[in-house]
Amino acid sequence: MKTLKTNWLLWLTCLFILVSGHSTALAFTVNGHAECTMTGWVPYGAVVKVLEVDPLPGGLYAVDSTPLATATIDDKGNFVVTFPWPSGGTGYEVGGPDLLFLFTQNINGSIETIYEEDPSETHWNLADTATLTFEITSPLAVCLNPNIDLSSIPNNKLFLFTRVGNCETANIDCKGSVIGSEGYYRPRKAPYSFTGMDTDQPFGRTLDLFGWFGKKCQIAYYKVQYSTDGGTTWTDIETPLPNKWYDTSDSNPLNWHWVSESMGPFSDGGLDNLYKIPFFVRPDTPWSYLDRIARFNTTLVTDGLCRLKIIGYKWSGSTLVEATSSDLFIDPNYGEIVLQIDNTPPTVKILDVKLNGVSKPVCEILNFGTSASNTISINFRVWDQRGHLREYALDAMYGHNCYVGPRPTMPNKASDNYNNNALGSPLWQGSMGYSSEYIGSDYGISPTSPCTSGVMPTCAYQFRLHASKRTTNGYGLIYNWVEDTWHVTIQR
Repeated sequence: MKTLKTNWLLWLTCLFILVSGHSTALAFTVNGHAECTMTGWVPYGAVVKVLEVDPLPGGLYAVDSTPLATATIDDKGNFVVTFPWPSGGTGYEVGGPDLLFLFTQNINGSIETIYEEDPSETHWNLADTATLTFEITSPLAVCLNPNIDLSSIPNNKLFLFTRVGNCETANIDCKGSVIGSEGYYRPRKAPYSFTGMDTDQPFGRTLDLFGWFGKKCQIAYYKVQYSTDGGTTWTDIETPLPNKWYDTSDSNPLNWHWVSESMGPFSDGGLDNLYKIPFFVRPDTPWSYLDRIARFNTTLVTDGLCRLKIIGYKWSGSTLVEATSSDLFIDPNYGEIVLQIDNTPPTVKILDVKLNGVSKPVCEILNFGTSASNTISINFRVWDQRGHLREYALDAMYGHNCYVGPRPTMPNKASDNYNNNALGSPLWQGSMGYSSEYIGSDYGISPTSPCTSGVMPTCAYQFRLHASKRTTNGYGLIYNWVEDTWHVTIQR
């Protein structure tokens, strides 16, 4: 009996060793290379996080929030991550690890995600020392070209676009070096962080373009050009650019005064549509606009993405020639920018007014009862072809600036805005056919005081429909209130 018991314990021990084994953690290495969309540029300094993925039943996945390893991308775009990976025993998995990669970058003091994979992009069963390549398309990414010695190109020879009106390019998704830039104004940082209706703003009408020229740029003039076909063909901007400088040459300050001067366009050296830089013309003189470099009439181009760039020119003897990078260094991020242009007005129209399902003309007297079966239906259209609708509202007005409230919500909302409809896309078109219904039992007939909520007394009424778009000229909305009205008398 003792021998049998001993053999049984020995058998269990062997089985346990056979099944569980001894976990051996080996060093597992993955090599990586990341590049931005502009050839030769890399997201230098970005932090790489490696996350493990575990498949679950039903086609689901669990992603471990604790990174297996982290690394930093060097100035050549390369990184190496090494982490322990069990080759057997507890935690052992057949084959190599299943991994996701997340890249972040410290941009102006804020940690931003510039690349993130989801479970559908998992790198399954990776082999040890595998090499992976990543393309960084995020407009937030700050990239570096290791083949350019930036120390040899100081800021005093740099050019970049700084603003469109009051919209800083830092808050516009406009980097010309990024293929995926959408050209929208998207302020992101407090205290200037806008949400809801006031983001994803396209541009329209005439735009004031501002830029920064380093004071040691070796140029005499410049051109500003635009392209609506992705940079295949370019057209000169030729809108007049007025300015004023303050003349203090007189010994008597009472005679100091402003002097008008055109900064272009003009012709010289056989070239047209040239502009000059104010502080190059008179470097120690006050100017009304020190850094406005062009006025761009966007109504001359079709709606959609539009690229903008400058070309610098210098004198070579008596000939104007295009400046080289040693004369004028074009910033790789904002030296060329992309703007989303939209000059198409929205369609805003009241289509029909119905009393108990029967269409009624304007100026009609509507005998509106007080039961649930009595209805006034307003059919209307708020439609933006380009998808840049900001908000709309349908109001019933009467008396002295009185509004019927609350606005109806069925079958469609009588008011809505972009904040409620921005579902992962900058586009909201509205609808070709909305309908809102006033129900007699929802509104009283006798106000207890002027402009009482919840009443619709006997009176002359204006149904007023208005809508706004998000399009800005850099200072404010250009389609801020497009309206249509319909007048009736309601008898109760």
